[in-house]
Amino acid sequence: MKTIVELYDKEPLENILSACVFEPDMVVYICDARDSSLRKETAVERLFKSRGLRTQSRFYYINTSDVTAIWKTMEAICRDYPDCAFDCTGGKDLVLLMAGIFCKEKNVRAYYIDLERKKLVNLCGCEDLAERFCVPQFTAEDVFSLAGAKLVGYGHFSPAEMSEEFERSVPDIWNIVLKNPEAWGGAVGYFQAAGVGKQEEDLWIRAPKTIRVNKQVTARCNENILERLAACGAIQRLTVQGDEVQFRYRDEQMKKCLQNHGIWLELYGYFAARQSGLFGDVRTSVIVDWDNAYGRTPSTRNEIDILIVEGVTPVFISCKMGVPSPLALTEIKILSQKFGGERTRTVMLTAANVHEENRPLSQRARDLGITLLDRGNLQRNEFVQSIQRVISK
Repeated sequence: MKTIVELYDKEPLENILSACVFEPDMVVYICDARDSSLRKETAVERLFKSRGLRTQSRFYYINTSDVTAIWKTMEAICRDYPDCAFDCTGGKDLVLLMAGIFCKEKNVRAYYIDLERKKLVNLCGCEDLAERFCVPQFTAEDVFSLAGAKLVGYGHFSPAEMSEEFERSVPDIWNIVLKNPEAWGGAVGYFQAAGVGKQEEDLWIRAPKTIRVNKQVTARCNENILERLAACGAIQRLTVQGDEVQFRYRDEQMKKCLQNHGIWLELYGYFAARQSGLFGDVRTSVIVDWDNAYGRTPSTRNEIDILIVEGVTPVFISCKMGVPSPLALTEIKILSQKFGGERTRTVMLTAANVHEENRPLSQRARDLGITLLDRGNLQRNEFVQSIQRVISK
């Protein structure tokens, strides 16, 4: 495959899917002259670079409402690239119609990609391409590059910083969290209060069982949770004598996480998805820069709690220990649509009993096209299977 002709579509995936599958030498784009900004070129070039493709691109800007201009452009492309094949998957209606007529009359190779059925439909002379077609596996970097954005880092810590020992601890600690989220919130408050004034690298805690935080708030240690954390190795050398508690965090990473109320829900979802082996790319705490792909400063940034990519389908997951607000639902929906395109899936993961106790919010999520997984789903260990169903929709 040397040259593919793309009819530029408003859905970014339609414009680069063939290039990712067949890795041609050149992709020629037929675009609407009314939008001659460099955003198209930038998005395509960043995606090709993200995937390590050597494919070059060329853009023709024409009046896509002018039948004669469309026809002459297609003739010019075929003169310059006589070995080309037309991808008739996307594009404006008139351009797509003209491409079909042109390829039929001129006997030019053409095909259509049925992404839902994961197959290439041969329209003219593309039997070999149909046999070679398979849906590519995108990465998180690919997803953001295609949207003109950039993955610039991680919020809590990068996946490379999470050791095997830490990974083994997550299910044990998550079981403690899920058993009683309210009690866990109190335990986190105690860890935070007991650590006030201490250096980050200071792992020893020696504090009274009850700590007065301010006039309204008092933090109290939960001995049962401390004992369970000691049993799974998250804390060490636990002693409770009289009104005093003493223990040592296993390491700085564990200290940081035990003082964070919501991080264990994110970690549970991240490791459950990754360990299942069912998804191509799984990330957590991803920081995405909206505009830096175009060199703008200052630029807008957001954090995505969990991002799963299977094939070319991204799943954006927001995690909330408590009941998510309507605003939180709207925010994750906006982010997923902005960066994921038409194939994006949106999930709200919460440790609260939303489906039973807050049916209006549950309905709001459905109205927004968001899959809401709550405490009941988590207790039934349905997270991974639910994500599989979301992707297959």
